[in-house]
Amino acid sequence: MLQLAQLPDGIPVAYIVYGLIAIIFIFSCAFTVGQQDVLIIQRLGKFHKLATAGLNFKLPVIDQKAGRMNLRIRELDIPGQFKTKDNVFVDMMIRVQYSVIADRVADAYYKLSSPEQQISAFVLNVVRTEVAKMDLREVFEHQDSVGNAVNTALSMRMAEFGFEIQNSLVNEIRPAGEVVNAMNAVMASENAKIAARNEGEAHKMKTVLQAEADAESKRLQGEGIAKQREAIVGGLALSVESLKKAMPDADGNDLMRLVLINQYFDALRDVAHGEKSKVIFMPTSPSSVSSLGEEIFSSMLNANEAANYNNPPKPKVPPAPPFQA
Repeated sequence: MLQLAQLPDGIPVAYIVYGLIAIIFIFSCAFTVGQQDVLIIQRLGKFHKLATAGLNFKLPVIDQKAGRMNLRIRELDIPGQFKTKDNVFVDMMIRVQYSVIADRVADAYYKLSSPEQQISAFVLNVVRTEVAKMDLREVFEHQDSVGNAVNTALSMRMAEFGFEIQNSLVNEIRPAGEVVNAMNAVMASENAKIAARNEGEAHKMKTVLQAEADAESKRLQGEGIAKQREAIVGGLALSVESLKKAMPDADGNDLMRLVLINQYFDALRDVAHGEKSKVIFMPTSPSSVSSLGEEIFSSMLNANEAANYNNPPKPKVPPAPPFQA
């Protein structure tokens, strides 16, 4: 009979070989998968199962690891040039956020060899259609509508291949440099028109308010002068009455002349004591003073006659006779 070779300790070599084969078999069957990862397992070249996160087992030699799919959300930036409704070419950057549907990993792995290229083609087609319906201003104003259209169309299409579209955003819009300069010039012109219109309205309002203020000031000034003259006339009347009581035999006209001459000398005194008084040559001889008094008195009489002419006294209406039965 054949005898198994033994080690010096008496352990058969075959046991050691069998143990090594068992260890290799176990390690070839067991494997681990990371979080948010899925392994594609094929048996004899055909899809067999999905290995999710954690410890998994497969048959050695028969089962093979075909590929690994990541379930995390990925971002894809898609640049493109598009033509607007008003024949302006703009460069746009569309950012698409997508992920693999967990229960459709096999479709995502087997149906598309390059999902990024397929997503880019769908996005460019949708954006080209949407931008062609808008003017340049509308493209800037309705970026969200473009993103929503991409999201809706792309989600329905990519779901067939096991991909879920999380979000689609218009990340950047860049018209040509000449278009930007023209838009800035138009905006500057519009702002200049608005500024000129506002400035004109402000000047108009200022002028109207100034005119109203001047009119009110002149009205109040006229009322003040009128009240001042009434006070002067009242003062003169009191002075004349006082002089009549002191000199009952004197003529009223002479008393008025005396009061006016007194006012004349008071005016000379005020002018002489003023802070900005100037040299004034005025007649001081008795005959000149008398002539000046006559002129002042005559002027006041003429003014009084003119006032009575403009405002004649109302005629007194006699009372009605009593009714007799």
